Amino acid sequence: MREGWSLVMPDKESLDKLHVQQRAADELRDLLARIVNEDLPVISWSIQSDPRETALIGTCDAGNAETRRRDFEAWREALNATMLSSETHSDGGEGLRASVTDNYADLTIMIKADF
Repeated sequence: MREGWSLVMPDKESLDKLHVQQRAADELRDLLARIVNEDLPVISWSIQSDPRETALIGTCDAGNAETRRRDFEAWREALNATMLSSETHSDGGEGLRASVTDNYADLTIMIKADF
């Protein structure tokens, strides 16, 4: 350790958030590897830190609705994710959501697409 530096351990809540992010990052690495191996579409991914929230969210954000829907279905099937109730947005658009829990990694993955 450098002179003048002190080691401060994060509090339990911060450590919990860090561990969620680390597990989600590991899972994301595995999911990204599946893109080439299984010919899955490239989608956007985000990692959340709150242990009470969905840790990893894949957003199907292709330029047109048909491709977004096709990307959503491809990932939903690849993950064997359970379809959730569709959402109706205030502008009349629709939102599709599916999720799966990885019990080994102790996190939930959600796939979503908005139209």
